[in-house]
Amino acid sequence: MTHIHGGNIYQYKEAADFSANINFHGMPQSVKEAAHAAIDRSIHYPEPDSRSLKAVLAEREGVPESAIICGNGAAELMFALAIAKRPKKAVLAQPCFFEYEQALTAVGCALVHVPLKKEDGFQVGMEFAEQIPEDADLVILGNPNNPTGQSVPRPVLEQVLAVCHRIGCMLMMDESFFDFLVPEDQKRTMDCTKIAGEDPSVFVLKSFTKMYAMPGLRFGYAICADVKLLEQMRSGMQPWNVSLPAQAAARAAASEVAFAKKTAQQVAKNRQWMIGKLREAGVTVYDSVTNYLLLEGPVDLKERCLEKGYLIRDCSNFRTLTKGFYRICIRSQEENEALLAVLLQSLTS
Repeated sequence: MTHIHGGNIYQYKEAADFSANINFHGMPQSVKEAAHAAIDRSIHYPEPDSRSLKAVLAEREGVPESAIICGNGAAELMFALAIAKRPKKAVLAQPCFFEYEQALTAVGCALVHVPLKKEDGFQVGMEFAEQIPEDADLVILGNPNNPTGQSVPRPVLEQVLAVCHRIGCMLMMDESFFDFLVPEDQKRTMDCTKIAGEDPSVFVLKSFTKMYAMPGLRFGYAICADVKLLEQMRSGMQPWNVSLPAQAAARAAASEVAFAKKTAQQVAKNRQWMIGKLREAGVTVYDSVTNYLLLEGPVDLKERCLEKGYLIRDCSNFRTLTKGFYRICIRSQEENEALLAVLLQSLTS
């Protein structure tokens, strides 16, 4: 099954792209310069196993270098995990990022889909932990989740962790969008990074693609204290999976902490403005803690917006979502105002 993603600017060349959840500030200058400088050095192979980069990431995250594995985007690591672990039964909160299901299905894993309720704003609740079967060997949660934009409340996450420990199940947390959470939102959930650095039953995915605007360079990494599992993952991956420019860009991005914090604050402000304006207009839009919103509209809203030169993400190919669900990226205030005008015109035309 082919899954259609956002960000296909090649098919819609003339459209303003609100379908991909990339930082509207673009790539930090230091990251651009690092990637560009690495081009001249690309007559050489990349450093094996991204060793220098892993040292930088270990310091950034406060975990041992041995607990880090680098990949060509977080998606590569999801596939590598599935191949190395070969889980028999996995639990997914739906809707969620499609690559989880794709990777697990490829290794013959049975899937337990726990639907998130529209009436609860697609929030992961205690009932999720209650639906984890005793024979599950992998649970996957996005924190925050894509495409709903919701984080997992701390009490729920603590309960899920307790269940996983009790039944001997691994918990995989995808924190690819966690950097977009402002401090008050971070307090309502839990960053599992340091837990993963100590607890071999917790696996955390991270990505620089979104916050540091480098989807074309591709870089993600994972943290897990199960060194044997990481070795099994590496054995199934090509030796130079992270290009030299991507390694250099990621090293620079790792130190751009102030950039990330400033972005998170601006996104939160712009997001609340957009939510308020959409709700004033009678649009059903769901709460979010990150740089995208899930909303409802006419079944042809994407086409109506495209006619006006704006690309939004049709979410009807996410499991449990139907025609009429859309995801939009939160960008600069000026860009958001332009999209809002197009959305309101499209909703009334």
